[in-house]
Amino acid sequence: MSEERKRILEMLAEGKVSPEEADDLLNTLERSETRGVPERARRLLKVRIREAGTEKVNITLPLSLARVALKFVPAEAKKELEEQGVDIEDLLSSVSNELPEGKLVDIKDGDDSVEIYIE
Repeated sequence: MSEERKRILEMLAEGKVSPEEADDLLNTLERSETRGVPERARRLLKVRIREAGTEKVNITLPLSLARVALKFVPAEAKKELEEQGVDIEDLLSSVSNELPEGKLVDIKDGDDSVEIYIE
């Protein structure tokens, strides 16, 4: 079983997504797997948010699923990104497979930080 499938099932078990949402994610993942997606397109989008030195959000997902999975990002995390001047929708719109791996966003404010990067 792929790491992506495991993560979707974990999100379902944790109640972070509904059965219907998990089904949508699994179907999208299956379509991308059956199309023989090139290795470069299998990159990961990672979002990490720390508040007062404590990790509040740690999301890792295939870049190809980022737009679908965006609706599952907690409202608290979206709000934190907005407060730091990061428009996640705009960021995803501009992300393409042509971007090199590395950090897209790196914001530090004392013990608070937001990191978004592609691996």
